[in-house]
Amino acid sequence: MLVRWATLAIRAGGDADDTETEAAEPRRHALRPAWQGLIALAIYLVVFILGFCLSLISNMDRPVVGQPEVDPNFYIWAWRWWVYAVTHGVNPLYSHQIGAPGGYNLAWATTSPPVALLLAPVTALFGPSMSFNLTLVLAPPTAAWAAFVLARRVTGRFWASLPAGAIFGFNVYMLQHSVSGQPNLTVTLLLPLIAYLMVLWWDGTLGRNAYIIWMTVAIALEFYVFIEAFAEMSLLWVFAVLIGLAVAGSDEGRRKVARLALHTAIAFVAAMVLAAPYLIYALRHQPTSFTRQEAHFSLDLAGLILPRKDRLLGMTFWGPSAAHVLANTAYLGVPLLLVLLALGITGWRSSRLVRMLVIGFVVIIALAAGPNLIVDGKQLFALPWGGIWSLPIFKSAEPIRFIDFAFLLLALALSLWLAQVTASWLSRAAHWALGAVALAAMFANLPTFGSVVPVPPPVHWKPATALKPTNDVPAFFADGTYQKYLHPGETVVIVSHRGNAGMLFQAYTGFYFKIAGGFINASLTSTDALPGPISAMLYPNRARNKAFEHFVRSAKIGAIIIERSWSEQRMYNFGKLGLEGTTVGGVTIYSTAHMKKLG
Repeated sequence: MLVRWATLAIRAGGDADDTETEAAEPRRHALRPAWQGLIALAIYLVVFILGFCLSLISNMDRPVVGQPEVDPNFYIWAWRWWVYAVTHGVNPLYSHQIGAPGGYNLAWATTSPPVALLLAPVTALFGPSMSFNLTLVLAPPTAAWAAFVLARRVTGRFWASLPAGAIFGFNVYMLQHSVSGQPNLTVTLLLPLIAYLMVLWWDGTLGRNAYIIWMTVAIALEFYVFIEAFAEMSLLWVFAVLIGLAVAGSDEGRRKVARLALHTAIAFVAAMVLAAPYLIYALRHQPTSFTRQEAHFSLDLAGLILPRKDRLLGMTFWGPSAAHVLANTAYLGVPLLLVLLALGITGWRSSRLVRMLVIGFVVIIALAAGPNLIVDGKQLFALPWGGIWSLPIFKSAEPIRFIDFAFLLLALALSLWLAQVTASWLSRAAHWALGAVALAAMFANLPTFGSVVPVPPPVHWKPATALKPTNDVPAFFADGTYQKYLHPGETVVIVSHRGNAGMLFQAYTGFYFKIAGGFINASLTSTDALPGPISAMLYPNRARNKAFEHFVRSAKIGAIIIERSWSEQRMYNFGKLGLEGTTVGGVTIYSTAHMKKLG
């Protein structure tokens, strides 16, 4: 049915924007791209749901994605936090609900308020897991749709633009972060839409004032969705202007590039005004130190052509170092790179856009390489632009994330390659054959949500109970039992091998209690999401006992709660200290009300 609709849309609208048809049938022609965009979105949704996330669709109301890790439950918490902060009139950039008693500064964490607030009705009606999982389901198809809209505007071809959307929306970067539960890295539809606005201005469809207004909104939204992506986009915009001036080809072309740069600069300034409340607060409350980014957060050039370790087709001669590069999310594949190369060869002289894409791709790869050149796990030498990663916003950034912009350029390159007018059907078939191979090579390397549902038990565990790890929230929190054991606003510690379990359970209770500890990002908080004195008590000694006692009393900890199905024996050391434990609703809760002095 979708293919039939697509065919009818193409027959109605043609493969290209025909100016004569536009003059004869302006109303009918104006509707065609919109209908084609809706059809493309429907196709992407169906492909993504059937191909990648059927297991997630059947568990939409449960926290099932990446439960051994810390990021997914942070975002489930964040989706609930913004609703709570807005409705209770509290500062959304600082939470006293976590990191008790002092609280945590959220200005340097990624809570993606536009996404959280957009899904607030879903969160209120169905809970934060539903809205979080819905984000994971919708992010790749909508990103694919946005890239399709851009490619369709550039090429005028539906079928040439459809694979382009798939390149941007369903690449390994997008899918790996989707199945890892990191929506800040997958809600990327604004990036191609910002480029789309530029194209509309360039071809005269969008006037100066309308362009500045829409671009201001888009840039501000991108800032609030993910500051790191905004910073990367801003840096790339500077390079884009320089490349545009270099390939303009005439004084008139350079003046037009300069006007576009001026209008966009005005939009950036206006967007910063909209972002000022967040930006000023973040700069005034900058953390004293960040954890430095390690080499595996930079692009390994071998990772551009090496697929995942289990997709090497028996080519084990790459050796153990390949395991390092295969862990990243930058796989492009040789066929897709050949598309860019072939397009560059055939269109370099005739198309300024092709020259911009090729040069821009090289710049992006250079930035993604980070401060040092890495090839097959070996750091060869420092790169001259490495100082970028010492700037405030980039200090905790991961250079490899520039690769998402490379996928966007490759998506456009593929659409231009498929849309090229060729002399014979054989040449056209060769174009599509290479495009099909490029898509096949990319899709063969993609993970699915089925690889993370259900949760596998960690291999190093020695379970304390016969219970197996479960994705379900313990009944203690899910059915309101906590209200019988805890006072509103009481500070507790939640101990579990489930990643960031405390923030997950707190979100489910609507912030009924505060927690000591929690995770907001790897640069600022511990990945076990526990306060240091609590974490140390998993291996107690006399000095740690005293530190534990001091922390419990100074932080006014009312209870320590252990999630039983995600526990192991050493987590029950608190009982050996004389704390009274009660097992109920899938947890063991130790009250500290009558804690004795520890020796």
